[in-house]
Amino acid sequence: MNKPNLIYVFADQWRRHAMGCANQDPVMTPRMDAFAQQGVRCTACTSTFPLCSPHRASLLTGKYPFSIGFFTNCKPGIPLRLQDEEYGMGDILKDNGYQTAYIGKYHLDEPEVNHQEAPTSGARDWDAFTPKGVRRHGFDFWYSYGTYDMHLHPHYWKDSPEMIQIDKWSVEHETDIAIEWLQQVDHSKPFAAVISWNPPHSPYDQVPQRYLDLYPETLQKRKNVKTENICHHTSEPYTGNLDEATRQYYAAVSGLDDQFGRLLDALEEMGLAENTVVVLSADHGDMMGSHGLMAKHVWYEESIGIPFLVRGPKIPQGLCGSVFGSQDQLPTVLGLLGVDVPQTVEGIDCSDDILTASTDLEKFTFLCAAPGSTPALKLFSDAGKDPHAFGWRGIRTAKYTYVVDVGYKPKAKMQRLLYDLEQDPLQMNPIKISNPAENQTASHLEQRLTQWLRQQKDPFYLQFCSNSFN
Repeated sequence: MNKPNLIYVFADQWRRHAMGCANQDPVMTPRMDAFAQQGVRCTACTSTFPLCSPHRASLLTGKYPFSIGFFTNCKPGIPLRLQDEEYGMGDILKDNGYQTAYIGKYHLDEPEVNHQEAPTSGARDWDAFTPKGVRRHGFDFWYSYGTYDMHLHPHYWKDSPEMIQIDKWSVEHETDIAIEWLQQVDHSKPFAAVISWNPPHSPYDQVPQRYLDLYPETLQKRKNVKTENICHHTSEPYTGNLDEATRQYYAAVSGLDDQFGRLLDALEEMGLAENTVVVLSADHGDMMGSHGLMAKHVWYEESIGIPFLVRGPKIPQGLCGSVFGSQDQLPTVLGLLGVDVPQTVEGIDCSDDILTASTDLEKFTFLCAAPGSTPALKLFSDAGKDPHAFGWRGIRTAKYTYVVDVGYKPKAKMQRLLYDLEQDPLQMNPIKISNPAENQTASHLEQRLTQWLRQQKDPFYLQFCSNSFN
C-alpha cells in the first residue's frame, strides 16, 4: 500500500474554543464533533506567532517565524515573502513521490503592488498572484490567491495571471475545487492537498444567510468578554457590533463544518478515507471581545489556541494534551505519514503523542509577536529604534503561560506576566512578576525563554537582558 495520503485543512482566525466538542463556545459543528470522535483531538495546539503569514511560514517550513524573517504579514511596503531556498511541506512531499495541491489563501508571497502600481493579474493591496515555479514550493496544482477578504465574491489564480472571479462563498467553492482535484488525481500514487479557508476571518459579515439563520441575535459570551471600549492589540478602537460579529463568526464556523463534511463524504465515496490522514486546524484564533480585545496578535488562549484534529491510518480515538506550536506541525504531520523529517526543521515531531492519544506534560512552545503595522513601524523609525526588538515574547507549557511584554511603542515599559492555566483558565488574574528570581516558576520559565531568544539571535534579547526600554 502507498504511504498515507494527506488532506490538510486549515481556517484563518478560528480559535480552538469555537467547536462544539470543545464545550467552550456555543457553536454548532456536528461534522467536526463526529470527526473528533473518530480520531485524536489535540487540546493544546498553539499558534507560535498568532498572525497569518508568520504562522503559515512556520507551518510549511517547520521553522520558527523569526528564523525565516517573518515579523509581520506579507503586505504593501514591506519586502517580505517565503524565500525560494526554504524547503517546505510541498517540496518535501513532492520529493517523496506525492502529488501535491494548494487550494485557497496563501499569504506567503509579496504583494505585487510593491513592484507594480497596477499588476496585470489584477492583484491589489495585499494580494498577489504567485507564478508557477519555485515560489510555489513544491505544490503542483495551484488554485490560490495571496489575501483577499471578500469571502462571498472571491478570486483565484491558477498558472496564468488571468484572475478567476467567483460568485460563491469561498469555503464552498474551494471545497468544490478540492473534490474535483481528488476525483482527477491518480489514486495509485500518494497525494497531499493543503486547503486554506479564509473565514471566519473578518469581515465577519461575509457569510451565507443559511448559516446565520442557525443562531439567535444574542449569544452567550465567555466570562472574560468585555462589551465596552473594545480595541485591537494596537489600541485602535473596534467600532463594530460585538453581538453581531460573534453571531457571524459562529455562523462562519458552522459553514466550515458543513463544507468539511462534504470533503469527508467525498473521501468516503471515492474509497480514499482509510488511507488518508486528514488534519483540521487554523493559523490563529480571535479574541472576540475577551479581555476587551478583537482579533489576534496577543498571548491569550483565544488568540494563540488553535484546533488540531486528526484522523487516519493507525491513529486511535482520544485526546492529546501535549503542547505543540506552529513549527511543530510539519514534523508531526510528516511523522504521521512516515516521511523523514528534514534537518532544516526546527520544530519537534509530536506524532507519537497523537498515535498513542497521550499527553506529554513536559512539552512546551515559545511564543512571539512584534510590531508590524505601518504606523508602528514609522514610530520606531522616527525614534531610531529596531521594531523587531519590541512586542512580546513568551512560553506556553502544559500549566503556564509566561510573557514578557514591552509593547508596540518605542518608549513602552516592560511587564512580566505569569498565568496559571489550571487555576485561571480564562487568564483573568495574571501574576505580575517584578523580579523573576522571587518566583520559582517565573525564574525557570525566564531561563528557558532567555536561552531561546539567544539561540534565535532575537534583537528582543538585548532589550530583554538590559531591562531598559527607555
